[in-house]
Amino acid sequence: MQLDLDFFKVRDYLYEHDKAGIEEVADATGVARKAIMYLLKEERLLVGDENGYNGGILKCESCKKPINTGRMCAGCKNELIKALQPDAPLSKPKPLPNEDIEEESIKGVAKLQLSGRKRR
Repeated sequence: MQLDLDFFKVRDYLYEHDKAGIEEVADATGVARKAIMYLLKEERLLVGDENGYNGGILKCESCKKPINTGRMCAGCKNELIKALQPDAPLSKPKPLPNEDIEEESIKGVAKLQLSGRKRR
């Protein structure tokens, strides 16, 4: 699958260029910025600097707090898990966000990292 090949290109580049920015990675690997954003949302990459600042690139799709990977912050994930429990009271669901990745969000300045890789 093309996305897996793109991930391997990004992964290999990040091994050599730790914490490179999205623009740099996209230009060097030929992987589309949109594909890199998808990899972030699928938790295959992290975005952020040593202090966790992500440049506003990635936000929780529920509460809009900045996050470093995935689609939701830990708090909203926990709320969702609780809501899906069989004995949980029913509440009005939050509207789903638009699935299209906004090009504006790709223009952040934070650095990419491999998910699960310890920071140096």
